[in-house]
Amino acid sequence: MAKCKKIGLTGGIASGKTTVTDCFKKLGTKVIDADVISHEVTEPSGSAFEEILSEFGSEILDEKGLINRKRMREIIFDDQSKKKILEEIIHPKVRDEMFKRINKSDDHYLIVSVPLLVETGMNRIMDRTLLVECSEDTQIERLMHRDKITLNEARAILKNQASRSDRRKIADDLIVNEKNVTLIELENEVLELHKYYLKQ
Repeated sequence: MAKCKKIGLTGGIASGKTTVTDCFKKLGTKVIDADVISHEVTEPSGSAFEEILSEFGSEILDEKGLINRKRMREIIFDDQSKKKILEEIIHPKVRDEMFKRINKSDDHYLIVSVPLLVETGMNRIMDRTLLVECSEDTQIERLMHRDKITLNEARAILKNQASRSDRRKIADDLIVNEKNVTLIELENEVLELHKYYLKQ
């Protein structure tokens, strides 16, 4: 593994992880984001595209020939075996790409953003874990607004994720990104952590 410190950043869906990683980026910190890599490997030129296509068929493509993520979510949401198949295709490729980027880095520390850090056990290879958290009500509100879904759909998505207490158990650092927290307050909190990580 690389010499640089790996800070695993995680949090429930719609907890505001991207806002926090954007604050780190502003400070010049390199961020390796599992979601971004996941999008890359499922693009037509990506390493997982053909495998997903042969497994799920061309009905998962939109009119531009790209994977229709909303359709894909619907398919795997109702079928655990299909969800497992998709994860077995994507997760190893995302993990390999993440390690490649981690090993290339000569930064003092970097942020490795993995929504399923606890679920995939990747927290075990991080030097520290930073948890981004907000209340369930805020998560639901953000999720409904962001993904244009119903209250029941949002609740069902949250039910499928690791619990707040499971995440708290593995967290070394915590940022609460509640809706009443201003961007300036958040940036100040990130700055303090940034200074701390540089001293490590």
